[in-house]
Amino acid sequence: MQHRSFGLAALTTEMVKSGDRILDLGPLSSGTTQAFLSLNCQCHIEDLVEYLADNQHGGDPLQALEDHLIPKPANLKFDVILCWDLLNFLELDVIQHLIRLLQPHLKQGTILHTMRYTGRNQPHKPRRFRLLENFCFEYVDDPSYPEVPSKGHSTVTLLKCMDRFSLFNSLMKREGMDQNVTEHFLEYDSIASRNQVRSGGASDVSAYFRQVRDDERMEFAGIRKALESLPAGATVLDCGRKNGRNIDALKKKVGALYVEDLHASLAWRKKMHGERSGFSESMFSFDPGTRLDGVFLWDLLNFCSPEQIEALGELLAGRMVPGGQLHFLVYKSSQQPQRPAMFEVLEDERVAVTGNSESRSDRTLGSTADLMRLLPGYRLFSHHLGRLPSGDSVQEFVLQLKA
Repeated sequence: MQHRSFGLAALTTEMVKSGDRILDLGPLSSGTTQAFLSLNCQCHIEDLVEYLADNQHGGDPLQALEDHLIPKPANLKFDVILCWDLLNFLELDVIQHLIRLLQPHLKQGTILHTMRYTGRNQPHKPRRFRLLENFCFEYVDDPSYPEVPSKGHSTVTLLKCMDRFSLFNSLMKREGMDQNVTEHFLEYDSIASRNQVRSGGASDVSAYFRQVRDDERMEFAGIRKALESLPAGATVLDCGRKNGRNIDALKKKVGALYVEDLHASLAWRKKMHGERSGFSESMFSFDPGTRLDGVFLWDLLNFCSPEQIEALGELLAGRMVPGGQLHFLVYKSSQQPQRPAMFEVLEDERVAVTGNSESRSDRTLGSTADLMRLLPGYRLFSHHLGRLPSGDSVQEFVLQLKA
């Protein structure tokens, strides 16, 4: 089986610079170390697979971990830590102790990369990763690796025991990735808002593997007008689906970009609190004092109830500057896709539309007049008609927040 690691590609192509110090907690055999050495990085190997093999039945795993780790100079600070899939096979108290032992060698901004297994069929031992090309890895069943069942740690559980690390970015279900693997970037002592997009982030690397087809590139007149009328250094919120998108082009066109997958957040709230759950302030993870010049909702409103649209409009109005722009698309026909598509603003201000759902459901939004009544704090700035690669006709709206 193979897995294309967008995370490791992001590290080597966008995030790591010459002279950075890398701590690899896996074995040397993966082949990745050479990629960092070619960037003139300083690499250190710890090999926790060996620790697992030697201490499966030991009496004190915490002391064994201390004995296993190589002493390091007091002034050594790591820029990147590679965990591979190893955190899946360590008990939470061992992970906590590992972070505590490494803490003297962490600094603000240290990035930790890990792969978390999801789904029911989890491995019964760590996988040996063998680099093929373009950061595509082959899983090799190594008989020398210890039989240690995956613990099934959730992201939240992991973060609770990893003191001062916060989630920087996640990558999943992209072309070539193992569908049961989620890659996480964690950042030590982060001072930036969690969902602010920074240049050199993992999302930039999607273009490293994938080229947008010509038939996926769409002209959206409303997007062009919205981008043209944004002030210099604008602060923008993109509420589209995160998975598999490249937001680098949009980041270059604005001052500060935040990304919040509101459809995923809404689905989670429905799962936890029932169908009548709606939007709330807790869905926004950036500073409440941040004022938005523009918001891109894409096709989100088509999957919301009237009550949810009204609540979202009020929440965004409280975060936007007067005259701030709200962009969204509305399906025109009686049928619509069952889930949102993915929208990527390209360098030439066209938009790549991918991830279209073939399954259909009844359209729930009412007329334009009904929609505007649900958003009384906004006035119409621009309105256009268009068609998506799926063949669906859409109306494109740009509203402005009233003063």
